[in-house]
Amino acid sequence: MLHEIHHGRFLVDMLHKEAPRDRWLSIRATYWLLIAGVLAASVQLREKDPEFIARLRLLGFDVLQQTMPRAVNADYPVRIIDVDEPSIKAFGNWPWKRDVLARLIDRLFASGVRVVAFDMVFPDQTPGLLAQLPEALRNAPELKPLLDTYADAPSPDDAMAKSLRGRPIVLGIIGTSRDTGFTSQAKASFATIGENASAFVHRFPGASGNIPVLAHEAAGIGALNWLPDHDQILRRIPLLVSIAGELYPSLVGESLRVLIGAKTIRVRTAGEGGFTGNTGITTVGIGDAIIPTDADGQLWLHFSRHDPKRSISAADVLRDTVPPGSLEGRVAIVGTSAPGLLDLRATPLDPVISGVEINAQALEQLIDGAPLVRPDYAKGMEIAVTVISTLLLAAMIYLWGARIAAIVGFATVCLFVLGSLWAFSYGLLLDAVFPIMTNSAAYILGTGYLYFEAESERNRGRQALQRIAQEMESAAQIQRTFLPQAIPTGPLDDKFDIFAIMKPAKSVGGDFYDYFLINDRKLGFLVGDVSGKGVPAALFMSVSRTVLRTIAFENDEPGQVLSKVNSILARDNTEGMFVTIAYAVLDLETGVLTFSSAGHDDAVLLTGIQDFEQINHMGPAIGLFDGAEYPTAMRHLSPGDAVVLLTDGITEAFNIDGRVFGSERLMKWLNKRTHVASAEMVQHLTAEVERFAEGTEQSDDITCVALRFRG
Repeated sequence: MLHEIHHGRFLVDMLHKEAPRDRWLSIRATYWLLIAGVLAASVQLREKDPEFIARLRLLGFDVLQQTMPRAVNADYPVRIIDVDEPSIKAFGNWPWKRDVLARLIDRLFASGVRVVAFDMVFPDQTPGLLAQLPEALRNAPELKPLLDTYADAPSPDDAMAKSLRGRPIVLGIIGTSRDTGFTSQAKASFATIGENASAFVHRFPGASGNIPVLAHEAAGIGALNWLPDHDQILRRIPLLVSIAGELYPSLVGESLRVLIGAKTIRVRTAGEGGFTGNTGITTVGIGDAIIPTDADGQLWLHFSRHDPKRSISAADVLRDTVPPGSLEGRVAIVGTSAPGLLDLRATPLDPVISGVEINAQALEQLIDGAPLVRPDYAKGMEIAVTVISTLLLAAMIYLWGARIAAIVGFATVCLFVLGSLWAFSYGLLLDAVFPIMTNSAAYILGTGYLYFEAESERNRGRQALQRIAQEMESAAQIQRTFLPQAIPTGPLDDKFDIFAIMKPAKSVGGDFYDYFLINDRKLGFLVGDVSGKGVPAALFMSVSRTVLRTIAFENDEPGQVLSKVNSILARDNTEGMFVTIAYAVLDLETGVLTFSSAGHDDAVLLTGIQDFEQINHMGPAIGLFDGAEYPTAMRHLSPGDAVVLLTDGITEAFNIDGRVFGSERLMKWLNKRTHVASAEMVQHLTAEVERFAEGTEQSDDITCVALRFRG
């Protein structure tokens, strides 16, 4: 099948040549309806975007991420303060006491950080110093004076709140699916251009927030919620969410706002694309930064490879063993990577990575001003490109054949992939999978349909050839049936030597020969060639032979015989068929030869005196019109003279160089064999013609009759 499909214009050309015009038009219409159906189904799938289509698109984006990961900023503008296993071993199990976190904050700002963000939430109060004592000690009368002196001692929460006060520090908040009666802790204000942004972002009825004393002192509050895709791979993070009916930025967005010193976050919800109109949120503005997002306010992440240099152990910060300058001017995100703390995610580059590193990479991406954008016009543009490319590919299959279309289609696939990579290098996410899938489906279905139709036509052709072969066999049987089976015998049969041969071509024609005794002293012999091929030609030949024999027994003058035969056949010849005949009669006692021709080749007379003579007394072919006259020639044969009658299958035979055997070559050959026996002459002549035409297909019957007069 593949050989047939890829054989240039094989399918279309074959259909065009072999199928009837109406059927060819039907095939063409069906082909384009099939292509239109592929496009309609493809566009519908893309509009509905079921999970498997979305997954394929995301897998394509994953390949882009893996091929061109974001380069790590060697300055590390965002540092991870990692509560790792060494930190837990040094300062106890997590969560740490708030006074320890207060010391961590103080150390960070002492090291020159610009912003500290906590990738965590502090929802519970820490008991004060007295509350941590056993109840028996708290109620002991002898200790009351001493304990009263510590009654107003600051709690660990107070210590942490003091460290938060007046500093650019962002705390986390987690939206929940259950209403918790959460009270607003938002720090950022929002300005929306277009529709209400809350209608597009992910909404959470409740939240797990921070205790009031910490929330009050924080400079920012950012959401920590993740929204992984169906396969649980994280490719985007929400820049905005709605919690208890109020907009909140993500921890990344809030950290950027605090870093820049902006008060308001601008949200644009007016669509920019001309294909799909209003598409939800398009950009989020924080200070001078304009960040493109998805319609639901999510930021596409351009991931970099995991780099351990991005992280600093919290234990090193608390011990003040961090190399000088490592934190100067940076943003510090405090989070955990210890396996037991369950803050682990999967990304296109890493099957396991800490959530704090994802936030750090996202913030670094925004600080570097290199966001990854899935523009709101992308879907419409991809559909348009898919439709145009599929129609062009279908036209190539139809006009140029599947092989050229496959080459061009492969080049188009490469162009899609390279174009997607090129766009990705400029921060644009464009889907190459959808057009490749649609083009492939159109190619497979289009070529498959044309192959199926071509195979059907081929089967019909084979059936037709079988019918033709049966018809030709029937014609051959008719042809053989009417050829003389034996040499006629009579009182003067020792006066002549006659031999004939007919070699039919591959497609049966209408050649025939005959010889018969008209009476005891006269022998009639002839060759004929009927127009056309197959059964009609064979039947016309049999009728012509029968009519000629019937008239020949009544009249021994060849010209008159041919005239009467013509009159009979032309009268009822509604099919327009005709036959050429060379007919001769030999008087076996006197050697007188009479000859007439109806549109046939000359008779050749071979004599010992004159070498050879071409006898030409010709009238029109028999069956064309009534009333034709046929002159008769007369010659006197001497003992040993010979007469040769033949059809144009001999003179018009051609070789591989395109040259014909021709009359001149025939006469030279016969002139050298004037005294050979009739059988030897005929057999050698046909063998000579076959040698001449070796390597070519015989195109016409080869028929020859030779008679030698013995006297």
